[in-house]
Amino acid sequence: MLNSYLPKIAVIKNIKIQTPEVILFTLQLKNKEDQKNFKFIPGQFIEVGLPSFSEAPFAVCSNPDDSNKNFQICVRKAGQLTKKIHQLKINDQLTVRGPFGNGFPENLTGNILLIGGGLGLVPLRPLILANQNNKNFKMQIFYGACEAKDLIFKDEYKTWQKSANLALTLDKQCPNWKGNVGLITTLFDKIKVDSSATAILCGPPVMYKFVIQKLKQAGLDDANIFLSLERRMHCGIGVCQHCSIGSKYACKHGPIFSYQELKNIPGAI
Repeated sequence: MLNSYLPKIAVIKNIKIQTPEVILFTLQLKNKEDQKNFKFIPGQFIEVGLPSFSEAPFAVCSNPDDSNKNFQICVRKAGQLTKKIHQLKINDQLTVRGPFGNGFPENLTGNILLIGGGLGLVPLRPLILANQNNKNFKMQIFYGACEAKDLIFKDEYKTWQKSANLALTLDKQCPNWKGNVGLITTLFDKIKVDSSATAILCGPPVMYKFVIQKLKQAGLDDANIFLSLERRMHCGIGVCQHCSIGSKYACKHGPIFSYQELKNIPGAI
């Protein structure tokens, strides 16, 4: 019987700096059979930790089609655990539990609008990578960061633009920046959004209220708006109850919810 509390050992195979505070780690489970059987749905998360120290949830951000070989997480230095993870080197080890949660809706077709703010692009990246050659998938990406130095996955944008309409914005003007300046909602005033689109949001909670207003103005149905909720997810299976949202748990019933599910739950958004 699978024990959800029992971690597996993962080895760091590659390290790539994204910003001064964010590092992309490529991990591989030490047990080859475990890695071969590792599967995830974009939007799911794993609990990553250091033995005898702590663990925390991170979205898996690599191409799910490669998950039998390795997988990736992005770690922003924001606390004691992430500070220690940033100090690790190639071939150092971490513990991994999961994947947990429900992930984004599968078998998406038609017009898909991905909206990421800051590190919110991390859970969206697997969808982008897995659907670059999907003819049933017309992808539009809105991505915003505070400053140019905060943009992640910068070396992948040219490839993404071959199959997606990518729009970038910065909160403030930066030297040599020729793109849009303003909050991510300003992109809606300049770029048409199809009312039949399915929208997937991921970013800081403060962003959701205002982006949803724009999506509603564009005519999107509540059932076609999905968002990833950030809550204090610990156990990953709805037992510790730290991530409760009304009668739901972000780790077990989410972290992906439709706006239709959440709009009447006080404090959910």
